[in-house]
Amino acid sequence: MSDFSQGKLDDSAVKEFIKRISGEEAIEVVEELKERDEATDEEIAENVSSDLNYVRKVLYQLYNKGLAEYTRSRNSKTGWVTYTWWLELENADSALENEKEGIMEDLKERLKYEQNNMFYLCPDNHSKLTFEEASDINFECPECGKTLQHSENEKAIKELKNQIEMIRNDLENI
Repeated sequence: MSDFSQGKLDDSAVKEFIKRISGEEAIEVVEELKERDEATDEEIAENVSSDLNYVRKVLYQLYNKGLAEYTRSRNSKTGWVTYTWWLELENADSALENEKEGIMEDLKERLKYEQNNMFYLCPDNHSKLTFEEASDINFECPECGKTLQHSENEKAIKELKNQIEMIRNDLENI
């Protein structure tokens, strides 16, 4: 692994990204792999507190995001296939950028939904329904039967716009 990849793992944003991809325990797997230039999934599992299936799951999740690579080899005597893994953290910035772009698109869709609908809420917060959904059930909560109340969503719209702007700024500064 290059010195650049070694340094990337020290980047808190990259660590958080790895945690979001695979969970808190994935850091132990990545740290173990970082210690070596390459290792088999079995070797990694022997040195971490997780079982082999979990280690493989983490490695494939990292692979799917472009943060790890592997080679396959078959033992000619036993027929067993061995996977040898290494980190590719040079791809972390583009993987993070892709994730942020995906999140921003989801937020834009949510913003459009919020802007194009009127909402009605149960006073006990059981449900939030659009006008059409609420009118279909005579403005009664489907869970408790209380009358649904009109809800202004300007605060939600403002928050979504702020989140979109924050991500847009992040993407411009990459």
